[in-house]
Amino acid sequence: MDYLVSSFLGALALVPYFLFALAIFVAGKFVFDWSTPRIEDDRELTERDNPAFGAIFAGYMLGLGFALSGSLSSLGASPGANFINIGASGLAGILLLRASMVLGEVLILPGLRFDTEIVGHRNLGVAFAFAGLSVANGLLIMGVMTGRSDTPIDLFLDIVVYWLTGQVFFLGAWFLFRALAFYNAQRAIAVDDNPAAGLSLAGFFIGVGIILLAALRGAGSDRVAEVLVALGVGLIGLVLLALARLLASTLLLRNARLKVEVEEHKNIAAGAVTALASIVVALLYAALVGARLG
Repeated sequence: MDYLVSSFLGALALVPYFLFALAIFVAGKFVFDWSTPRIEDDRELTERDNPAFGAIFAGYMLGLGFALSGSLSSLGASPGANFINIGASGLAGILLLRASMVLGEVLILPGLRFDTEIVGHRNLGVAFAFAGLSVANGLLIMGVMTGRSDTPIDLFLDIVVYWLTGQVFFLGAWFLFRALAFYNAQRAIAVDDNPAAGLSLAGFFIGVGIILLAALRGAGSDRVAEVLVALGVGLIGLVLLALARLLASTLLLRNARLKVEVEEHKNIAAGAVTALASIVVALLYAALVGARLG
């Protein structure tokens, strides 16, 4: 009975943190609404039944959930410091997830309007790609927030430096994906409204996010050393993700050519298989990294 009472009281003490994190999560929805003035969010989700907007909105909110969970998993003895960490991770998640989408628009949709692709064209290729990028950034921030910063200023600098490091890897992942695709991935996603290509890219981004989560989990304020660790882990991870494409094309899709299925047939099943291969390879590698660095 004593164990039951103590565990109940311990869980009850966590409720204020949960409610605070939930409030930040809800605030993230309103910030998303405010920062997309050309998109009537509620109308796209209900009246227009827009699957493209639903996918990208779900990816953004899931990424924010990951970002918040990082600080919740590393609570300390000081309630005040805990609330500061939760608030910082929530604010960072909200702002940096939106910033990552802006950067993605420049790289993936050069010359095109994001709102036009999502609302006007209901482009699932773009939606899947940006949803994956948001989830990946949420995983990155989650990894950063599991660490312990020396001061609030260090916390801010840690988040910014490690997030920027992550953006370098996401940029490298985008160029690597294009090189491995054997088709014009940018055109397939941005112009041809290809959901299979977008889903495949989303899995690739999430794979990178999982690897960066493992590399940065528990990172402290020794930023130079932590960035070097992330670079080493991340570079090997990109090589393994490239091998995952080979795995998908030779073992998981043995009776079909991946290029034909994704580019020409816009086969969502083939896109899902390539996304799966990226995520599974990343999970296996991240587990090994966590065991070694932990």
